[in-house]
Amino acid sequence: MKGVKATFLMTGLAGLALLQAGCVSSILATMAVKAPNQQQVPRAVRDAEYARRFDSIYASTWRLPVGPPPAALSLAVVEPGDYRFNYSVEQKEANGWKWLEPRFDWTLPATPRSARGTVVLLHGYRDAKENVAHWALCLAEAGYRCVLVDLRGHGRSGGDFIGFGSFEVGDLGRVLDDLQKRGLAGDRVGLLGVSYGASMGLLLAAHDKRVAAIVALEPFSNAARALVEFAHGVAPRQAAEISEADFAAAVAKAARRAKFSWSDGDVLAAMEHVTIPVLFIHGAKDTWISPDHSRLLHSRAHEPSRLVILPEDEHVSLSMRLGDIVPEVRGWFDCYLPAPPGSDSAGP
Repeated sequence: MKGVKATFLMTGLAGLALLQAGCVSSILATMAVKAPNQQQVPRAVRDAEYARRFDSIYASTWRLPVGPPPAALSLAVVEPGDYRFNYSVEQKEANGWKWLEPRFDWTLPATPRSARGTVVLLHGYRDAKENVAHWALCLAEAGYRCVLVDLRGHGRSGGDFIGFGSFEVGDLGRVLDDLQKRGLAGDRVGLLGVSYGASMGLLLAAHDKRVAAIVALEPFSNAARALVEFAHGVAPRQAAEISEADFAAAVAKAARRAKFSWSDGDVLAAMEHVTIPVLFIHGAKDTWISPDHSRLLHSRAHEPSRLVILPEDEHVSLSMRLGDIVPEVRGWFDCYLPAPPGSDSAGP
């Protein structure tokens, strides 16, 4: 199933294959680290009706300055309540393209609930916070306050470059500071991330003990290797026209251009410092980011971390999933995310 980011990448790689070798690596490097929302305008920016529909769910929104390098993140909160949430995913086809399209229905709750905890939701590469809104509504119905974050260079956030963890760990630490200052989070939070966002969450947990539990959907174990694997998975025919040497040069140039170190995105190495329970979920048919990434990460994780491989899912279908993994995800946070004092679930 191909979405906007797949179409964009395929078109870009097809053009690169026609260029001289010296140009290929430079343009690949720019595609990798230049803010995705500067390369293609996000739907929440170009489609006002789409943005208004999702903004109607949010109890509050704001922008948070972060850095270095300087950026401003777009954040939104979905408070716990009964949204009468109904969600489905339809397969669409037109002009030779196939894609999955989510369908949302909800009703804003009439009665507020106290939160049994706060879960921060992190979207995937070249995506936006609206693409994890289905999980926000699902977890809000289970009593969790959900904070959705447009990572730097994504969605409605600012920033000229992304850092595959080099910048994002500091950004997310600042997010947790701000949530606590606003009274929207206690001493510990949960994280649910998809792909790039899942890996950013794991890197954060290695540095910040305020993270209590993680659900990691289809994470990568090493950012530099995953970037090349992603290109081959999304656009295999186009990527096959680009040499391994050009990809290697592009990876090196990307780090120099954005001024970061790829070692900061080595999630597997960071797992040594992740001492909290992680629920890994990956699709067996994922060719964009192989399930071997989750297998490797799980092998370094502390007990009682778990790995679930879904036999029929690939990268896009898993990112849109709810269905039969909902009880597993909710149960994970119910078990491992401590309820704050005074909440309905805090106990005696």
